[in-house]
Amino acid sequence: MKSSARSNWLIPTGLLVLSAVPVIAGSLRLAELAGGAPVLPDGDRIASAPVPVVLHIVSVTVFSFLGAFQFAPRFRRRRRGWHRAAGRLLVPFGLLTALTGLWLTLFMPRAALDGDALAVIRVVVSVVMAMSIVVGVVAVRRRDFARHRAWMIRGYAIGVGAGTQFLTQLAWMAAVGPLTMSSKTGTMAAAWLINVVLAEWLIRRRPIRSGPPVRVALAPVG
Repeated sequence: MKSSARSNWLIPTGLLVLSAVPVIAGSLRLAELAGGAPVLPDGDRIASAPVPVVLHIVSVTVFSFLGAFQFAPRFRRRRRGWHRAAGRLLVPFGLLTALTGLWLTLFMPRAALDGDALAVIRVVVSVVMAMSIVVGVVAVRRRDFARHRAWMIRGYAIGVGAGTQFLTQLAWMAAVGPLTMSSKTGTMAAAWLINVVLAEWLIRRRPIRSGPPVRVALAPVG
């Protein structure tokens, strides 16, 4: 029983820890935009588009933290009302995360190490994340819970990519040295790839049937 309880919370706890670094960075950036002392680099570029930056930080924070609890099956089963309410928040915040990320990629001045290849990758993952959430919403309305669960997991995996990117870039700098344009692109792409591969493993590890055994809300996992 104790082992089962630990495993039930292992994934959401890991996701909360993974999200902590980018969320802390986002909080520091919000403080800067509110008039605080500069703490992070690239402040002038960020200040050129404060509204989409703030929307992106807030949406990804809610999406990553609240969504992590959807990966605790026992918690979800015992609190179905919470699951439904959280899902109704997670869908719009997830879409806002993807769409603001797309806007920032296309219209915001680029950072020094951001090249065309990274811009293309960001556009692709933003579009795929938004499409995953939309497909998941359509699936749950049709009571296709297996499809809903799978696509929401995929969307969540992309949405929390920043936490994995911190780890891949940290590993690169520890092993090789400072980032270059190509290594930044590679480490960020690798992080999204790692998340997608883990998402597919999770989908296939815990398959569920399509059908109407229980009422399921719009949420990152079903």
